[in-house]
Amino acid sequence: MNHILIITALQSEAEPIVKQYQLEQKHLSENLFYFQREGITCLTTGVGEKNVRKRLGAFLERLDCSNTMLINIGIAGGEKNATEIGKMYLVNKIISETNKKVWLPNNLLKTEIPEIQLTTVSKGVTDGGEKYKGLVDMEAAAIIETALKFISAKNVYFLKIVSDYMDEVLDSPEQVLPLMENNLSEIIQFIDQIKKN
Repeated sequence: MNHILIITALQSEAEPIVKQYQLEQKHLSENLFYFQREGITCLTTGVGEKNVRKRLGAFLERLDCSNTMLINIGIAGGEKNATEIGKMYLVNKIISETNKKVWLPNNLLKTEIPEIQLTTVSKGVTDGGEKYKGLVDMEAAAIIETALKFISAKNVYFLKIVSDYMDEVLDSPEQVLPLMENNLSEIIQFIDQIKKN
């Protein structure tokens, strides 16, 4: 059975998952905590690439990653004519706006979740995002770059729920929780599928 490691940027993205699986809070160090129970772990990194590199890197260094499947789950801004607010997408290409690197997550699973590309940006996009295709977020590039030092590329997945059309920054729990909760059954189905993979 695979170990599932769920990465979120915001605590409100993690909350429905923590509740669903009754995960218990544990501490890796004084300022690094995570939630865990029976083969499922959830780590919140905080927003932005710098936080991801620091927290996720420190966490993975202490983890036996041999059978770990990492899933980044969270909200993202979406291209107005290509996405739908509240809908979840499986990311098939990640572009770092900062260093122009490109990753192609190896999505071998057969799912009903539509696939899309994502650009990781250094600050929130609120001008309508004319220059971006697909989705934008602030963490995926750092997550995949950090994760690939420890975990095989075929075991890294990105599920993103569209929160806005790149026209506002949505990060309050009141805005994020309903988006996560409305997609929870699909998230559970996805987790069940990769547990067995």
